[in-house]
Amino acid sequence: MSKPKRHHYIPKSYLKNFALNQDSKFFVEAKLTHEGKIKPELISTVDMCVGKNLYTIPNVEGDDKYAIERYYAKEIDEIYPDIYELLVNNEISELTEDQRRKVILTTMSLFFRTPKFLNLNAKYLDEILEYAVANHMDSNGEVKFKNDTYDLNFHISSIAEIREELAIQNKLDFLTNHMNDLHDFVEYKMQAGMMVVNITSDIDLITSDNPVIMRSHVGNEFNLFDPTNIIHIPIDNKHYLMIAPNTEGALRDQVFRAVHCDVMFALTTNLQVEQNAESWIFGKPGTVLAHIKDQAQYGEFTPENLNHVSEMEAKSKNLKKLGEMLDNFGITDQRSISFLEKLLKDPLHRDDPNLLDTHRELRKLGWIN
Repeated sequence: MSKPKRHHYIPKSYLKNFALNQDSKFFVEAKLTHEGKIKPELISTVDMCVGKNLYTIPNVEGDDKYAIERYYAKEIDEIYPDIYELLVNNEISELTEDQRRKVILTTMSLFFRTPKFLNLNAKYLDEILEYAVANHMDSNGEVKFKNDTYDLNFHISSIAEIREELAIQNKLDFLTNHMNDLHDFVEYKMQAGMMVVNITSDIDLITSDNPVIMRSHVGNEFNLFDPTNIIHIPIDNKHYLMIAPNTEGALRDQVFRAVHCDVMFALTTNLQVEQNAESWIFGKPGTVLAHIKDQAQYGEFTPENLNHVSEMEAKSKNLKKLGEMLDNFGITDQRSISFLEKLLKDPLHRDDPNLLDTHRELRKLGWIN
């Protein structure tokens, strides 16, 4: 079997849905977040979001050292095209338990498999070694330091070897922990509802090298297993997946579908994608450049933009309250349904396709007379 060395932490099967197809080769428009301009040439998805030997297991011989990369290739990257087609197919409204698990597994892997956690730990290791040497080395060059993570005891002459040993352990911890966390999280989110949103405005969605946006809808500090977390991930230039907070009332065999035509909504989504990126944002040719221009244009303090902002703030406040009710009571609780119907009588929300579709779906399922 081949021995993979360049590992995609964002797989090509995901990247291709934001790319230009040229004779079955895929290219994206891309921009580094710290640079003001997009790259002058399109970049092949072969060269995007890759790391050398990222998933190669240290100190393991033979083919076993490539077990994680091969797991991703077979169990996630290979099946994602089918999952993507399922998500964007408007005719599908029900999911089997297996389909639901695969949706969560393939999309949430994009959160856990990125090297951001490995890099953060590597940075922390460097800082700890520097601190230990600067503050806990005696006149003979002996360094002794202990905290909740490390128990260091070495001579300064061996710092290179110590750094290498700790780096290997750091990588082993990353490889083990991120796989365990991914599978625990998949089972945890089986209790959450999900929705695919179709963007019908002229604004195209972009994505990034860290595409999964996960935040508490009530503003809690980040905690992976916080039940109030709401998750967004763009899945192509016109669709994104939303995984709702965990609730007992979630309709777990359903995938809700919604349409958004509001320009400001799409702009805000793209801004969140950029803010969540580690280093890169990218998309179909012209979409990243359009994003840069749109943010400048709609960021101006014109009366029209200010009115948009005011309306969005009011909508956000109402939808936040609805979200809290869904979180506390579930979507099929009469209190949630009553508030949903109240919003649909409000001029701000009465044409909201998301709320209308939700109301229609609840009626079809018999929860509304």
